[in-house]
Amino acid sequence: MTRSWRLTFISVIAAGALLAPLTTASAHDPEHDHSGPGSSGPDAHSQNMKLLANVQRSASATQSDLAFDGQLVYAGNYLGFRVIDIADPENPRTVTDFRCNGAQGDVSVYRGLLIQSVDSPQSHGGCDSTGVTASTPGMFEGVRIFDVSDPADPVHLTSVATDCGSHTNTLVPDPANNRALVYISSYPLGTAALGPNCVRGEDGGGHGFVSIVDVPLNDPTGASVAKSFLDPATETATYPVQGTTFSFTACHDISVFTGMNLAAAACMSEAQLWDISDPAKPEFVRRYDNPIVQPSKIDLFHSATFSWDGKVVAFGDESGGGGAARCADPDDDQGRIWFLDTATGAELGSYKIPRAEDGTCTMHNFNFLPLTKGRKVLVSSAYTGGTTVVDVDKLLAGAGEADAEVGFYRPSGGSTWSSYWYNGFVYGNDILRGLDIFLLSDDARAGARKLPYLNPQTQVSVIR
Repeated sequence: MTRSWRLTFISVIAAGALLAPLTTASAHDPEHDHSGPGSSGPDAHSQNMKLLANVQRSASATQSDLAFDGQLVYAGNYLGFRVIDIADPENPRTVTDFRCNGAQGDVSVYRGLLIQSVDSPQSHGGCDSTGVTASTPGMFEGVRIFDVSDPADPVHLTSVATDCGSHTNTLVPDPANNRALVYISSYPLGTAALGPNCVRGEDGGGHGFVSIVDVPLNDPTGASVAKSFLDPATETATYPVQGTTFSFTACHDISVFTGMNLAAAACMSEAQLWDISDPAKPEFVRRYDNPIVQPSKIDLFHSATFSWDGKVVAFGDESGGGGAARCADPDDDQGRIWFLDTATGAELGSYKIPRAEDGTCTMHNFNFLPLTKGRKVLVSSAYTGGTTVVDVDKLLAGAGEADAEVGFYRPSGGSTWSSYWYNGFVYGNDILRGLDIFLLSDDARAGARKLPYLNPQTQVSVIR
């Protein structure tokens, strides 16, 4: 089946060895997404992937996304975030375990600031908030902003309410204006996602925009919010939830490449490319519709990233919504990462782990290694499928998934939310296990650049 982008230029209306298991953990609150059980059986991995260290989670809370700054990793979770010193990857050290209640804890860091997403109704915007119902007067959802210039002593500066909360956040540096813009993705799906002004309904009129938080670097407490409406032709996604159906237009996550003035938006049942020459006013460029990604199966375009030369953009389908076994058949089209030509929109190929996995499994969060000469190697999490590394060049040249896979690690008792390459190592934040640090010993990593910091959803400089 051949699919292609529909080209439209419409401005957005508004701005194999075995190791013993390390940990096990209890199940999560079933009302939160990403709540499936961990993998079973012993650790399994390729000979070239080694687990160097594990920093166990400190509480029974879902561990979520990662951000990196120098020799520190910021690991989000549903109770706040941890700052972990990775100067010695074999002996990581927890600098602080900072408690600040509110799912889902997506984090971004920039110039001594940390942005935390809150997408479950809280009694107020402070860190000592408690979970409440969406109808509670004065309830809060949105983002919290912290001063982490002293990573051992984070300071909560302010909380910024955004309509429908913040499921994820994407930091867009704007040094020319001494600010950071934060693109907020959120959507009205599920009990935990119903925040302020989070419209959903059967008429397809729900939501329809992303919030953009403008954070002045010299006065983060003066942050302001504007709406950026999605292209009017954005496909309305209709999902079966709790015995009924709900229709809306929204995005789950956004990745930006400021060096190319582009953003890739995973907007539920379709993927989009935006021009961010003016980052405060993204302009819709084109969309990618894939009939395999079906809301009726709780499929959604979940994540996106660019190759470092900007020539390929990847979109992931979180088939089953992060709660189903979508890797049981390695050869089917569910739960894949789809690779597209950035310039033409042509679909180039797709990938998911080449092993049958009967746990909660689908491709999830990922990034490319910052390689030179246009080489493309990608690291991805797959929930109970663990972490996989794939040679995308080899895959797109016609190799099957098993031959294109460079290496993998599937921990016992794990369910990996995010897996990323950063400065010589692979880091996985596991929902149940905590932070895993892996060493990949393979020529595929040769020459990878080191970066001063990394928000995986924010790429700045083109590498060729």
